[in-house]
Amino acid sequence: MKTKIFAIPVLTCALLLSGVSSLTAGLSGAIFTTNSSGTVVNGNQYDSPCSVYLNGGPGPHAPAHAAGLPDGDYYFQVTDPSGATLLSTDIVFNRSFHVTGGIIVTYTGSGGPVHVTGPNQNDPGGVTIRLANLSCPSDFLPTSNNGGAYKVWVTPVTSFVGDASKVDYSCGSGCFHGFVPSASKTDNFKVNTASATFCLTVQKLFLQADGSLTPGISWEFDVTDSQGVMNQFFTDTTGQVVVCDLVAGTSYTVAEDPASTVFSITGNVTLTTILPTSVSFTWGVGQPAVGIVFENQQPGGPQ
Repeated sequence: MKTKIFAIPVLTCALLLSGVSSLTAGLSGAIFTTNSSGTVVNGNQYDSPCSVYLNGGPGPHAPAHAAGLPDGDYYFQVTDPSGATLLSTDIVFNRSFHVTGGIIVTYTGSGGPVHVTGPNQNDPGGVTIRLANLSCPSDFLPTSNNGGAYKVWVTPVTSFVGDASKVDYSCGSGCFHGFVPSASKTDNFKVNTASATFCLTVQKLFLQADGSLTPGISWEFDVTDSQGVMNQFFTDTTGQVVVCDLVAGTSYTVAEDPASTVFSITGNVTLTTILPTSVSFTWGVGQPAVGIVFENQQPGGPQ
């Protein structure tokens, strides 16, 4: 029996809070915060700073390029709601992207940890950009706002006032870290780590003589929390089961129960004795969700 634990980019579950992007006169279009795939518009409450992504242009069911930003290059930043305190920690150059056809199509940052992107499912060819870079959750800094509120800003590169090779820049009254409100778009969002949840993916596989892997179908897994509460789950035709709404900071044990399962194995293969196996873990805010693979192997097979 071989058990693997790996990190997978599963988005943590988030509550929705209605929000509206600002409509400043100097820059057309709109921005909003979303999940990694861009399927949520103004989903402005998140359970981790690592879950917040930037999008622009049309949301779901909107006409193509509706409310899209003008084509060109942009910088973004994260501040407290007033804009007075800069919370982004990387240089401005590293917080940049390009818009084509009213849609964010490329992250162009350099000079710091990468801001990961996700596919924009509403606008093919577009991407979403995570506001925090790969150092998350240390980037961006916690807000001083008691309600956990943040503000994201976007401004054209040509409208930025300051030195983009620096993290911060004092640009005078009415200017916020190089961003002029009349030439920028903003959107507010909240991060509430106290309610952070995540999804767990578990898979059962069998190694065949030809080296292929076949799924364990209808395979039972029991998920038990630190209070001893156990719930049963069964794999689908791909050998997987996804369990969501698990809570950050809680210890979980995932155990397989082969005695109560029905599965098929192709080929004339003798597997090792199938014994119940378990894995325990605790997930923390800002970490990827957890994926676990339970794999049976034939005697003398690859280790």
